[in-house]
Amino acid sequence: MVDTDPELYREAFRSTDIPMLIADTNFVFQDVNDAGLAFLGYEYDDIIGESVGVIAANEEVYYEIVEHMIAGETWSGEFRARRNDSQVVYGSGFATPIVVDGDVEGFVAFFLDTTKQRRYQNAAEVLNRLLRHDLRNELNVVYGYTQQVATRIDDETALKELELVQNKVLGLVQKSQRARDLRKLLERSHDASNRPIRIDVVLKNRIVDAMVEFPDAEFIFEEFPEVQVVADDLLGNAIECVLENAVTHNDKDEPTVEIEIEREPDEGRAIVRISDNGPGVPVEQRDLIFGREEFDQLHHGTGISLFFADNVISTYNGDIWVEDADDEGACFCIALQEQLEKDEDE
Repeated sequence: MVDTDPELYREAFRSTDIPMLIADTNFVFQDVNDAGLAFLGYEYDDIIGESVGVIAANEEVYYEIVEHMIAGETWSGEFRARRNDSQVVYGSGFATPIVVDGDVEGFVAFFLDTTKQRRYQNAAEVLNRLLRHDLRNELNVVYGYTQQVATRIDDETALKELELVQNKVLGLVQKSQRARDLRKLLERSHDASNRPIRIDVVLKNRIVDAMVEFPDAEFIFEEFPEVQVVADDLLGNAIECVLENAVTHNDKDEPTVEIEIEREPDEGRAIVRISDNGPGVPVEQRDLIFGREEFDQLHHGTGISLFFADNVISTYNGDIWVEDADDEGACFCIALQEQLEKDEDE
């Protein structure tokens, strides 16, 4: 066998795009490659010498891996890891003892980031539950109105009640179609890689679409700065959901939506602000509208579009929240990691 320079192996370890780590027999980090540092959110000097247990978000799986290593066996499976910023990420990995001259000198592990896939799958499952829940409730409403019409068929108010029925049925159809469309997007895009996306270009395109869809609404914006953010093809759909929400939940005869991009160079991020002149969102409902919590079967997060937007933005390590607008209404804020290197327009 031809001897190979050990530096070649070290360079291969450091430069591979697959997250990898090496630990000693006490399960203390001895080396982590660049992809592993990015996945875990650590600087090299901050994690070397620390126990591997600091990244374990599931103790049962962690101890299972330890038992396999102590027994000199390989391990493979799914796991959850806790990043330096406390965010939980998901992976699929493989770990095996490092044996030198018959002795175990340490352990090596490599893994794939499955966080986006897991979040998109979870989002698709919840979308199905939301759809079934809303269908059941709204069909009950339709049934109730038709009963009232049947008992007062000669009443002049019957026409108004029938109109309510029609509106409910139309809303049901639209909601069902929206949920199906969003689920298809999730299923088609769950394995897409994040990359630099021109958020200013995406915004312009989606605003034009919204102007066509909502001709009675006014959209106010100025020339956006050229900004690239880390995202994928679903970013435009997420923004579309927020723009749609600003109009459809607006109680004004002339809905007004104002859009701007605010850059935060010190934080390395860009914030899209979408403000409306609607009724606003009470503080106690600001998590509810994104489907992040459920009060009970009667008071639940029904914003399928906002739930979709929240889950998509989270896969970019971004954030979305709502606050009071300057004058009246609500301001939806979408914070995304800015990509400084500029590629060609998407």
